[in-house]
Amino acid sequence: MTTYDDNLKRRMAGNRQLLPLFENLRHPILRCLNPAASSLSQAQAAHAHILKTGISADTHLSTKLLSLYANHHPSPAHAVLLLHSLPDPTLFSFSTLVHAFTKLRRFPLALRIFAQMVSLGIGPDTYVLPSVLKACGGLSSVTAGKQVHCVASVSGFDSDSLVLSSLFHMYVQLDRITEARQVFDRMPHPDVVTCSALLSQYARRGLVQDTEELLCRIRDIGLELNLVSWNGMISGFNHSGRHLEAVVLFRNMHLEGFRPDEAGLSSVLPPVGALEMLEIGVQIHGHAIKLGFAQDKCVVSALVDMYGKCACAVEMSRVFEDMDEKDVGVCNALITGLSRNGLVFAARDEVPIGRVILGICILSLVRCL
Repeated sequence: MTTYDDNLKRRMAGNRQLLPLFENLRHPILRCLNPAASSLSQAQAAHAHILKTGISADTHLSTKLLSLYANHHPSPAHAVLLLHSLPDPTLFSFSTLVHAFTKLRRFPLALRIFAQMVSLGIGPDTYVLPSVLKACGGLSSVTAGKQVHCVASVSGFDSDSLVLSSLFHMYVQLDRITEARQVFDRMPHPDVVTCSALLSQYARRGLVQDTEELLCRIRDIGLELNLVSWNGMISGFNHSGRHLEAVVLFRNMHLEGFRPDEAGLSSVLPPVGALEMLEIGVQIHGHAIKLGFAQDKCVVSALVDMYGKCACAVEMSRVFEDMDEKDVGVCNALITGLSRNGLVFAARDEVPIGRVILGICILSLVRCL
């Protein structure tokens, strides 16, 4: 493609003395467009100078200014106006804006710019597609996501590893587990992050068989789960009411040599309490103390809740008293646990004066009066 610089140099071939004048005009503008040294007002001044001097067709200058407006001094209105003023906008011009607007969470604007690009017959690449797919997920638009997926397929990029990963995470974000699995099955080398996301989604839906099948596949391809993977499954099964599966997973995680963190401990304690597995709950409490999480607010709240469900009011109160800084969540867990066990007045006496009590805990107290 012939650029403005090429045309200008060709016209100046017979008049060499004009070329230094052009460079003298161009270099100060380039300095103004240096992201590290320019402000938005300087960028606007450079833009006005470009228009005034008639060098707006200079692709290099226009692209620098576009990037400055979009990334370094976010000004969507100026960026869009500049894009529309370009006589021959390129894929890079559109990609710059789509990426920047997605980063700024201006998802509708990112999709609109992408649609304009496609309508002009400019095909996407592996840089712009992940950005626009992220915008579709951020906008929670299944329709837009499927349309962009179609564009990626027609353009021949739906087998690219980066695009496949972006498609997968978009469908997960859109809660489209079937489409996410279809994309996952096309990945030649899925990584542990992708596998963990799918396992977590299966667990949240209580899909035990699908979870087990995927775990077998992960082992077959030689991938090793990490702590985030285990925590996601445990939390997911707790969310879906599959309490026994959550506890079994925690046990398997321990057998595989993983040390639980505060997220894992606070995720497994609710199903332990729901199943009234006091002995296992006491063991997990011991792990929490040994690993240094006895003062973690989420872990303490989960311990108080677990002991309350197991009808261990004394141990529940002891865990509460041993905590140095009691927050609202811990107080509410204690109130709920004591009132569940019919100890309404104990709940009133044990909670420090001035603590905020959530409505659900007030209802727990009222029901027991």
